[in-house]
Amino acid sequence: MPIFKNGPRGLISIADDPAWVDDELIAALVEHDLRARSLRGAMFDYAIINDSSWPLVQRLFDAHLRGEVLRTKQLYVDSALPQTTVLRYLDHLEKCDVVRRDDDPHDSRVTLVLLTESAAQWLREYYSQVLAEEQELARKNEGVFAVGNRMASNDDFEH
Repeated sequence: MPIFKNGPRGLISIADDPAWVDDELIAALVEHDLRARSLRGAMFDYAIINDSSWPLVQRLFDAHLRGEVLRTKQLYVDSALPQTTVLRYLDHLEKCDVVRRDDDPHDSRVTLVLLTESAAQWLREYYSQVLAEEQELARKNEGVFAVGNRMASNDDFEH
Protein backbone atom coordinates (compact mmCIF):
# COMPACT_ATOMS: atom_id res chain seq x y z
CA MET A 1 0.00 0.00 0.00
CA PRO A 2 1.45 3.40 -0.95
CA ILE A 3 2.38 5.89 1.70
CA PHE A 4 0.56 9.14 0.99
CA LYS A 5 1.11 12.56 2.38
CA ASN A 6 -1.07 15.52 1.57
CA GLY A 7 1.43 18.32 1.20
CA PRO A 8 1.12 21.89 0.00
CA ARG A 9 1.80 20.73 -3.56
CA GLY A 10 -0.78 17.95 -3.57
CA LEU A 11 -0.84 14.22 -3.06
CA ILE A 12 2.60 12.62 -3.02
CA SER A 13 3.27 8.90 -3.16
CA ILE A 14 6.81 7.79 -2.50
CA ALA A 15 6.05 4.07 -2.59
CA ASP A 16 4.80 4.25 -6.20
CA ASP A 17 8.28 5.28 -7.34
CA PRO A 18 10.85 2.78 -5.99
CA ALA A 19 13.75 4.80 -7.44
CA TRP A 20 13.11 7.39 -4.75
CA VAL A 21 12.83 4.85 -1.93
CA ASP A 22 16.52 4.24 -1.39
CA ASP A 23 17.76 3.53 2.13
CA GLU A 24 21.15 5.10 1.45
CA LEU A 25 19.56 8.37 0.33
CA ILE A 26 17.07 8.34 3.19
CA ALA A 27 19.91 7.72 5.68
CA ALA A 28 21.93 10.56 4.13
CA LEU A 29 18.92 12.86 4.42
CA VAL A 30 18.35 11.92 8.07
CA GLU A 31 22.04 12.54 8.81
CA HIS A 32 21.78 15.87 7.00
CA ASP A 33 18.80 16.87 9.15
CA LEU A 34 20.66 15.89 12.32
CA ARG A 35 23.76 17.88 11.30
CA ALA A 36 21.63 20.90 10.37
CA ARG A 37 19.72 20.72 13.65
CA SER A 38 22.97 20.52 15.61
CA LEU A 39 24.36 23.53 13.74
CA ARG A 40 21.11 25.42 14.32
CA GLY A 41 21.43 24.72 18.04
CA ALA A 42 24.98 26.06 18.01
CA MET A 43 24.11 29.21 16.05
CA PHE A 44 20.73 30.27 17.47
CA ASP A 45 19.46 30.77 20.98
CA TYR A 46 16.99 27.94 21.54
CA ALA A 47 14.87 30.21 23.72
CA ILE A 48 14.27 32.34 20.63
CA ILE A 49 14.36 29.98 17.66
CA ASN A 50 13.39 26.43 18.55
CA ASP A 51 11.79 23.41 16.93
CA SER A 52 8.35 24.97 17.25
CA SER A 53 9.13 28.35 15.74
CA TRP A 54 11.68 27.10 13.18
CA PRO A 55 9.14 26.32 10.40
CA LEU A 56 7.79 29.87 10.61
CA VAL A 57 11.30 31.32 10.50
CA GLN A 58 12.18 29.10 7.53
CA ARG A 59 9.06 30.17 5.63
CA LEU A 60 9.79 33.82 6.31
CA PHE A 61 13.40 33.39 5.16
CA ASP A 62 12.22 31.70 1.98
CA ALA A 63 9.90 34.65 1.34
CA HIS A 64 12.75 37.07 2.11
CA LEU A 65 15.03 35.37 -0.42
CA ARG A 66 12.29 35.53 -3.06
CA GLY A 67 11.51 39.17 -2.34
CA GLU A 68 8.04 38.30 -1.05
CA VAL A 69 6.19 39.65 1.94
CA LEU A 70 3.87 37.26 3.77
CA ARG A 71 0.57 37.98 5.38
CA THR A 72 -0.02 36.61 8.86
CA LYS A 73 -2.86 34.50 7.49
CA GLN A 74 -0.50 32.88 4.98
CA LEU A 75 1.72 31.76 7.86
CA TYR A 76 -1.27 30.03 9.50
CA VAL A 77 -1.99 28.18 6.28
CA ASP A 78 1.63 27.30 5.48
CA SER A 79 2.48 26.12 8.99
CA ALA A 80 -0.78 24.22 9.60
CA LEU A 81 -0.62 25.60 13.13
CA PRO A 82 -3.56 27.18 14.92
CA GLN A 83 -3.85 30.92 14.51
CA THR A 84 -3.30 31.54 18.22
CA THR A 85 -0.09 29.51 18.18
CA VAL A 86 1.30 31.38 15.18
CA LEU A 87 0.42 34.72 16.80
CA ARG A 88 2.10 33.68 20.05
CA TYR A 89 5.29 32.65 18.18
CA LEU A 90 5.25 35.88 16.16
CA ASP A 91 4.87 37.95 19.35
CA HIS A 92 7.90 36.20 20.81
CA LEU A 93 9.96 36.45 17.61
CA GLU A 94 9.08 40.13 17.28
CA LYS A 95 10.19 40.87 20.86
CA CYS A 96 13.48 39.10 20.07
CA ASP A 97 14.02 41.17 16.88
CA VAL A 98 13.65 38.20 14.53
CA VAL A 99 10.53 39.43 12.75
CA ARG A 100 8.66 42.65 12.29
CA ARG A 101 5.01 43.18 11.51
CA ASP A 102 3.75 46.00 9.36
CA ASP A 103 0.28 47.11 8.39
CA ASP A 104 -0.54 46.47 4.76
CA PRO A 105 -0.73 49.93 3.15
CA HIS A 106 -3.47 48.70 0.80
CA ASP A 107 -5.64 46.80 3.28
CA SER A 108 -5.91 47.85 6.91
CA ARG A 109 -7.25 44.41 7.86
CA VAL A 110 -3.99 42.71 6.84
CA THR A 111 -0.73 42.43 8.77
CA LEU A 112 2.48 41.74 6.86
CA VAL A 113 5.28 39.72 8.47
CA LEU A 114 8.94 40.07 7.50
CA LEU A 115 12.26 38.95 8.89
CA THR A 116 14.47 41.66 10.27
CA GLU A 117 17.67 42.27 8.32
CA SER A 118 19.77 40.93 11.19
CA ALA A 119 17.74 37.70 11.30
CA ALA A 120 18.03 37.33 7.52
CA GLN A 121 21.82 37.72 7.79
CA TRP A 122 22.03 35.04 10.49
CA LEU A 123 19.87 32.68 8.47
CA ARG A 124 21.95 33.29 5.34
CA GLU A 125 25.06 32.40 7.38
CA TYR A 126 23.36 29.31 8.81
CA TYR A 127 22.31 27.97 5.40
CA SER A 128 25.73 28.82 3.94
CA GLN A 129 27.29 26.68 6.69
CA VAL A 130 24.85 23.83 6.02
CA LEU A 131 25.71 23.94 2.31
CA ALA A 132 29.44 24.12 3.04
CA GLU A 133 29.18 21.00 5.21
CA GLU A 134 27.28 19.14 2.49
CA GLN A 135 29.82 20.20 -0.14
CA GLU A 136 32.65 18.98 2.08
CA LEU A 137 30.90 15.64 2.54
CA ALA A 138 30.32 15.41 -1.22
CA ARG A 139 34.08 15.79 -1.78
CA LYS A 140 34.44 12.65 0.37
CA ASN A 141 31.66 11.00 -1.66
CA GLU A 142 29.32 11.17 1.34
CA GLY A 143 26.19 13.10 2.27
CA VAL A 144 22.99 13.97 0.47
CA PHE A 145 24.65 15.56 -2.57
CA ALA A 146 26.93 12.58 -3.21
CA VAL A 147 24.21 9.96 -2.76
CA GLY A 148 21.78 11.96 -4.90
CA ASN A 149 24.39 12.33 -7.63
CA ARG A 150 25.08 8.60 -7.57
CA MET A 151 21.36 7.89 -7.86
CA ALA A 152 20.93 10.41 -10.69
CA SER A 153 23.82 8.91 -12.64
CA ASN A 154 22.50 5.36 -12.21
CA ASP A 155 21.09 4.10 -15.53
CA ASP A 156 18.13 2.52 -13.72
CA PHE A 157 17.12 5.88 -12.28
CA GLU A 158 14.75 7.62 -14.67
CA HIS A 159 13.57 11.12 -13.78
